[in-house]
Amino acid sequence: MSHLCDCISERNFDVNRPSGAQLSTSQPFRSKSSLNNRIQEHQSHCPSRKTQKTRHKQLQDEAGASSLTFTNSSLSDISTQCQNINISSENDEVDQAVLSKKKNSKKKEKRKKLKIEARKAETMDTPQTSDFQAETSGQSDVASLKDFFAHQISPLYASTNSRYLENLRHHPQFQLSQTMQAANEYLTLHTGSLPNTPVFQTIVNPTSMSIPNSPKPVVETMTRKCYQNFLQHPLLSKTFNVRNNGEHFSMMVPGEIAGTSNAQNKKQNKKKDGGDNKFEPYISAEKMEAGLKENILIEGVLRINPKQFQHAYVSSSDRSEQDILIDGIKNRNRALEGDVVVIEFIESENGDNAEESNNKQKKGKVVYIKEIVHNRNCIGTLKLMPDKNRQKALFIPRDLRIPRLNIPFTSWPDNFYADYKTYENSLFLAKIVEWTDTRFAIGKIVCNIGQSGDMVTETKAILAQTDLDVTPFGPEYRHLYPRLDYEIPDEEIARREDCRKLCVFSIDPFNCRDIDDAVSCRQLENGNYEIGVHIADVAHFLTEDTPLDEKVADKATTIYLVERAYHMLPDELCMLCSLFPGVDKLAFSVFWEITEDAKVLSHRFSKTVINSCCQLAYEHAQLVLDDKEDSKKSFPETYNNFDYLEISKAIKIIASIARKIRRGRFDNGALRIDQPKVSFHLDPVSGLPDSYWINESRESHQLIEEFMLLANMTVAARIKEDHPSLAFLRCHPKPSSYMLTQLAKSLQLMGIELNINSAGELHRSLLEHTGPDCTDKGKEMVLNMLCAKPMTRAKYFCAHGCDDDDFHHYALNVPLYTHFTSPIRRYADIMVHRLLAASLNYRETPQWQVDKVRMIAAQCNKQKYNAKKASELSTEMYTLKYIERKSPVVTDAAVVEVREKYIDVIIIAMGLNRRIFFNNDFPGKYQCIKNDCARLSKMEITWNAVNDLPQVKQVIQVFSILQVELYRGDDMIKVETKLVRPLPEATS
Repeated sequence: MSHLCDCISERNFDVNRPSGAQLSTSQPFRSKSSLNNRIQEHQSHCPSRKTQKTRHKQLQDEAGASSLTFTNSSLSDISTQCQNINISSENDEVDQAVLSKKKNSKKKEKRKKLKIEARKAETMDTPQTSDFQAETSGQSDVASLKDFFAHQISPLYASTNSRYLENLRHHPQFQLSQTMQAANEYLTLHTGSLPNTPVFQTIVNPTSMSIPNSPKPVVETMTRKCYQNFLQHPLLSKTFNVRNNGEHFSMMVPGEIAGTSNAQNKKQNKKKDGGDNKFEPYISAEKMEAGLKENILIEGVLRINPKQFQHAYVSSSDRSEQDILIDGIKNRNRALEGDVVVIEFIESENGDNAEESNNKQKKGKVVYIKEIVHNRNCIGTLKLMPDKNRQKALFIPRDLRIPRLNIPFTSWPDNFYADYKTYENSLFLAKIVEWTDTRFAIGKIVCNIGQSGDMVTETKAILAQTDLDVTPFGPEYRHLYPRLDYEIPDEEIARREDCRKLCVFSIDPFNCRDIDDAVSCRQLENGNYEIGVHIADVAHFLTEDTPLDEKVADKATTIYLVERAYHMLPDELCMLCSLFPGVDKLAFSVFWEITEDAKVLSHRFSKTVINSCCQLAYEHAQLVLDDKEDSKKSFPETYNNFDYLEISKAIKIIASIARKIRRGRFDNGALRIDQPKVSFHLDPVSGLPDSYWINESRESHQLIEEFMLLANMTVAARIKEDHPSLAFLRCHPKPSSYMLTQLAKSLQLMGIELNINSAGELHRSLLEHTGPDCTDKGKEMVLNMLCAKPMTRAKYFCAHGCDDDDFHHYALNVPLYTHFTSPIRRYADIMVHRLLAASLNYRETPQWQVDKVRMIAAQCNKQKYNAKKASELSTEMYTLKYIERKSPVVTDAAVVEVREKYIDVIIIAMGLNRRIFFNNDFPGKYQCIKNDCARLSKMEITWNAVNDLPQVKQVIQVFSILQVELYRGDDMIKVETKLVRPLPEATS
């Protein structure tokens, strides 16, 4: 352990010394008396050395050996300047000063001998015996010390010895200069890793924010956050504790901070940095392309199990085969959820036993990331390392699929190390900047979002986590669309079909403010009906290839959260386009001539001007369809001389035809898998949920749904015919036949027949297991959840180069489909509007490049998925907040899966998925009876006798209906779930 030598008084160094100043050689070497004074001074400062006698001899030896000796240093090899300084030349000058006063030939020979030995030690870099020298690190550090000594310290100390120069390592100004150089090198290699914080505009007050005598130019250009963290950097903090705003320094010995020696740390780090923790390099792009052509490699989208992040999957090109397993983080090779990856198969451990190998799941590893889809952002908390490391902190993402991050000190929030408890409940947005080690990635803090558990903070976290841009449109876009007082010009009306006298009305959710669509109905002279679907003509106002159009294309979709919607369009443009009643609006319309039996005879398209006569909610329309007496009383205001009777009659006609269209659609093989959706009533003051309900698909929803589907299919056929290469369409690929087959086999063993030959057969199988009571409802929810897992995502695509099978929509069982009916909230619909307008000669044919259309389709797919995920997370957050406020909540749940240590359930009243763990605290005995078919596994429970309650046995399997208790956990946003002890009569 190094001792601490002479303290440097302020008069002994000059920070303003010119860079070319040289060390003075005019000072004589220390006399014997000065040496004795130094020994006494050392005794007062360093009483903890082994013996005063040993130290006395060392100082005497130094008086005779004038050469400077440096070996390995504990400091990093940061500064490489001045490495060619001739140390020995200065020592020769010092020797001359000493020799001039010493005439004795024996002493002269002794000094020469010592000088030669010292030079040998310096050349060979031989470790010396002193504790301090054992921690030194080489010639580059010598250069740094010499440079600092030459330019920062007064020449008064030119005649000092090596011990003094060695102790310059502990000087705060030298430590700071070394830290600055390290930071500059770090920022050169990691551009932009420091957060954007205001730069000091004036010189920092030395008494409050600076180290004494620190270089002012450096301080002036540092950010406040960065400077505070520099004071905590190990190069400073391992030697000095900065206290009292930099006015007081208490010395600390390097190596003692972590409780281990440097040698031990190096040994541990070497062991930790073994080759097994490093990722394999990616193959070249040329090799990747060749491998795909030869079918040696497989391309696909990576999916990571959110509850077991070690397991990731890529769908096999053959949908009849099981998904390819990517087992372990190393095999995943830095790919994250949604990335388009190229994988290579890993040979089976069974070797040449092909029969056994075929029965096992194929495994692979990622060798190339073809498209990075995941934004590498994550939400989580920032903690100190267990060893209180001052160089890096630990970032723990909420999403277990993302690795833990090492955050360097330059990215820490203000005063994090000294006051880390202040940030214990803070949520941060972090970004992965480097990932070479399987255990940790290197990241940076983007921003502090706020306190965990706060609803505003949690909403911000959801939006950041899902990479959704909710930035309002700035004033720079304002001139690109009309104001709300816009009046339709006469020449524009003349170009369109005037439908302002039709009975046009809208049916939407209550308080809906973005009304994309409206419907109309009139009876023709031949007895048939003309039913129209009228869609807001957003493309008329959104000029193509303008900055506003590019911004909207990037947003791609409106984001619906529980408490509010973030619109794809500027709010004023949304209001201008929305089909509010009593106002002339521009629309793009589809008309069909339909018989009373729902047979479509013809269709046509037209740009129109409409004036809606009524804005209904689904509840209003449902009251009309149910012939409720109070339907007229609650009916909304009407316009254009249409009254309740005329509008209600039109609603019933449209509903009647829609009912028949729907029946025919499912008879022709369509599939619908409903997932429960929860809505909340929020307290108007606090904004917190005070009640909830499950949305049900009723006839009022279905009548609108059927005609929107019909419009989308009709438009898809037209744009595919007129624009075979540029058609912007939507498809739904077939599900994994392997997963469906395995599901059907397991359900068959449970007495449930599931026909998976087609979408229609699957739909009819599911209908057999629906019912009004709790058991049937729970069974229906579990079946829907199990059947949804093998399904693939529907996606937008460009028609160019696609085979006929690529156009098919599996769930709808139709050959062509697109989105046309919601241009206020989907950019894909605007693309379709432009194509259809060109087909009808309202505009020139788009001269789009195929790659551009594909890029827009990919962005729409990404944003639609992210918006859907954000909506689900928002619903889950408000559900958990409701449970927290009403805790505890006892309710029914249906079992989805049984495992050895836990069961997965779905809360029937909320549609909420929860996992119930069994641990040592469980009040009874439990045993999982495994089956080769995992879904047939059972959990046998024996509840202990408690007070007056006897011992109870319970058997849990898939579809079992249980009572569970939901209650607030220790975490601020965590809700725990536990099993409720059943009554004796309920266990049989």
